[in-house]
Amino acid sequence: MKDRAAVQSHAYLTIARIAGDPDRLLAGYRQTAELMDQVGRDHGLILHAGAQTGDGLLIVNLWPSPDGSEAAAADPRRLAALRRAALGPDQPRQEHHDVERYVVFA
Repeated sequence: MKDRAAVQSHAYLTIARIAGDPDRLLAGYRQTAELMDQVGRDHGLILHAGAQTGDGLLIVNLWPSPDGSEAAAADPRRLAALRRAALGPDQPRQEHHDVERYVVFA
């Protein structure tokens, strides 16, 4: 049986790192997961992954374009959740990259 794969061109990758107590950050991440999933879905999110790290939390989002990422970042629901989490002014640290190609295996 052959693997089925969907090859896509051009997307937008956001990598966010949040420094702090990993256990506290993971608990907050879990509490806001459903809300953040809704925000992502509403703005076209393709893929989301979150992981606890030794110094905090790592979040990776794949968007069809920068527009979806920017709209989600400015979404009042997301901003309120970040305020409730009491993250510092420099949190999360984000980097953005244009993606040349990604593959989804089914």
